[in-house]
Amino acid sequence: MKSVKASTNEIASAPGRPASPRDTEGDTILVVAKRTGLPMETLRAWERRYGFPAPERRPGSNRRLYSQADIEKLIAIRHALDLGYRVGDVVGKSSAELAALGGPQGAPAEARERLGRDVSLSDLPEELVAMLAREEIVAIEGALRHAASALGPRRFVTEVAHPFAVRVGTAWADGQISVRHEHVATECLVTRLRVLLSNYQDLEGRPVVLLATLPGEPHGLALQMVALYLATAGARPRLLGVSTPPGDVLEAASAFRADVVGLTVTPVVDPHESRRHVKFLRKRLDAAVPLWLGGAGAGAIGSVEGDVQVATTWSALDDALLAWRRSKRVER
Repeated sequence: MKSVKASTNEIASAPGRPASPRDTEGDTILVVAKRTGLPMETLRAWERRYGFPAPERRPGSNRRLYSQADIEKLIAIRHALDLGYRVGDVVGKSSAELAALGGPQGAPAEARERLGRDVSLSDLPEELVAMLAREEIVAIEGALRHAASALGPRRFVTEVAHPFAVRVGTAWADGQISVRHEHVATECLVTRLRVLLSNYQDLEGRPVVLLATLPGEPHGLALQMVALYLATAGARPRLLGVSTPPGDVLEAASAFRADVVGLTVTPVVDPHESRRHVKFLRKRLDAAVPLWLGGAGAGAIGSVEGDVQVATTWSALDDALLAWRRSKRVER
């Protein structure tokens, strides 16, 4: 990786191309977030906690300006996180050390090449189910690991983990695979999701979202996916677990000072029972704490008085996050 000095000199001396303001002044946090794939909340949290990145401030304002060297290192750190390293273990490393771990020229690029050679992204969930039917568990683990490295955690959730989980459910319902295959697929996904989520444990984002399922709901995979998706958006998920009594949800919401309580609901639980539990929680939760419902069974609960929002798509979850931050005037 070239030093920032060498890179800047080459840009400035390139024939026929005058230096632009961005070359000499740096990029804003919004631009850096788009270029690196790291949320602005994450960049600010790392700056507070680890002292990196340490952007300059534009004269006469408080606007952050990041150098090209900052951006290159942030990209390398992001790739290291995708490989399973913790942010506290890599943020202080040099660019050369990060490259040795699998930076922009290392494992993630190789993962993209292997992923593209083996199967297209749109076909990957289907291919994973075929591997599952053939008992190729090691191959599934490798494919999930490579996909996570190539795509990053957010796209891994939306483009691989979620479609794969849905396809497994369909294959099981159609008799193509057995329940043991479904359990194996869930374990492979949960393992990879937990590795990716561990990279965000040191960050103190908002809102704090308590995640659980209602009594009688034994499936927790959706909670893991939602937790990782929220973490990549700068929120702080708190996983309470499956089949949780409403009273325990209330106690945990108070103990963790949750800003939001999120529940995943599937058709496994009777909708009338789900509605009863939701009404119980909404009545006893702090009025300032919204209740978010996701999952295929959320829509069947019906209207409940109070701040209860149904978010059954990733874009709807993004909208709920944005609305909460605007209502609390949380800086993005």
